[in-house]
Amino acid sequence: MAQTIWIHKLSGPKKGEADGMDYICEHLFQALTQTGKLTKTPGWNPFQNASAKDGTTYRALFCDSCEKNYNNGNVRMAKEPVLV
Repeated sequence: MAQTIWIHKLSGPKKGEADGMDYICEHLFQALTQTGKLTKTPGWNPFQNASAKDGTTYRALFCDSCEKNYNNGNVRMAKEPVLV
Protein backbone atom coordinates (compact mmCIF):
# COMPACT_ATOMS: atom_id res chain seq x y z
CA MET A 1 0.00 0.00 0.00
CA ALA A 2 1.35 3.40 -1.01
CA GLN A 3 2.02 6.12 1.53
CA THR A 4 -0.33 9.10 1.25
CA ILE A 5 1.46 12.39 0.65
CA TRP A 6 -0.46 15.33 2.12
CA ILE A 7 -0.02 18.61 0.28
CA HIS A 8 -0.85 22.19 1.31
CA LYS A 9 -1.80 25.04 -1.04
CA LEU A 10 0.46 28.10 -1.20
CA SER A 11 -0.57 31.67 -1.95
CA GLY A 12 1.08 33.97 -4.51
CA PRO A 13 4.03 35.30 -2.48
CA LYS A 14 4.94 31.85 -1.15
CA LYS A 15 4.76 30.33 -4.66
CA GLY A 16 7.74 32.50 -5.57
CA GLU A 17 9.73 30.93 -2.73
CA ALA A 18 8.70 27.45 -3.91
CA ASP A 19 9.98 27.77 -7.49
CA GLY A 20 6.46 28.56 -8.69
CA MET A 21 4.92 25.35 -7.34
CA ASP A 22 1.34 25.67 -6.07
CA TYR A 23 1.58 23.12 -3.24
CA ILE A 24 4.12 21.77 -0.74
CA CYS A 25 4.28 18.45 1.10
CA GLU A 26 3.45 18.13 4.81
CA HIS A 27 7.13 18.07 5.85
CA LEU A 28 7.96 21.31 4.03
CA PHE A 29 4.72 22.80 5.38
CA GLN A 30 5.81 22.03 8.96
CA ALA A 31 9.21 23.64 8.34
CA LEU A 32 7.50 26.68 6.82
CA THR A 33 5.16 27.14 9.79
CA GLN A 34 8.11 26.89 12.21
CA THR A 35 10.45 29.30 10.39
CA GLY A 36 8.02 31.45 8.43
CA LYS A 37 9.89 30.91 5.16
CA LEU A 38 10.73 28.25 2.63
CA THR A 39 14.43 27.60 2.37
CA LYS A 40 15.86 25.85 -0.66
CA THR A 41 17.77 22.95 0.85
CA PRO A 42 18.91 19.52 -0.27
CA GLY A 43 15.68 17.62 -0.68
CA TRP A 44 13.98 20.24 -2.85
CA ASN A 45 12.04 18.17 -5.41
CA PRO A 46 9.54 19.97 -7.68
CA PHE A 47 6.89 17.80 -9.38
CA GLN A 48 4.96 19.32 -12.29
CA ASN A 49 2.28 16.61 -12.28
CA ALA A 50 1.84 15.02 -8.84
CA SER A 51 -1.43 13.12 -9.13
CA ALA A 52 -4.31 12.20 -6.83
CA LYS A 53 -6.46 9.06 -7.07
CA ASP A 54 -9.14 10.93 -9.02
CA GLY A 55 -6.59 11.92 -11.68
CA THR A 56 -6.24 15.55 -10.58
CA THR A 57 -2.67 16.78 -10.96
CA TYR A 58 -0.87 19.35 -8.82
CA ARG A 59 2.36 21.33 -9.20
CA ALA A 60 3.92 20.37 -5.89
CA LEU A 61 7.22 20.64 -4.07
CA PHE A 62 8.26 17.50 -2.14
CA CYS A 63 10.98 16.80 0.40
CA ASP A 64 13.31 13.82 -0.19
CA SER A 65 11.15 11.46 1.87
CA CYS A 66 7.96 12.31 -0.04
CA GLU A 67 9.79 12.21 -3.38
CA LYS A 68 11.10 8.73 -2.59
CA ASN A 69 7.65 7.45 -1.57
CA TYR A 70 5.70 9.12 -4.37
CA ASN A 71 3.61 6.92 -6.69
CA ASN A 72 0.97 8.15 -9.12
CA GLY A 73 -2.28 8.67 -7.28
CA ASN A 74 -1.10 8.93 -3.67
CA VAL A 75 -1.34 12.72 -3.20
CA ARG A 76 -4.13 14.22 -1.08
CA MET A 77 -5.08 17.78 -0.19
CA ALA A 78 -4.65 18.71 3.47
CA LYS A 79 -7.51 20.50 5.23
CA GLU A 80 -5.27 23.30 6.50
CA PRO A 81 -5.72 27.01 5.78
CA VAL A 82 -3.99 28.47 2.73
CA LEU A 83 -0.61 30.00 3.58
CA VAL A 84 -0.29 33.69 2.83
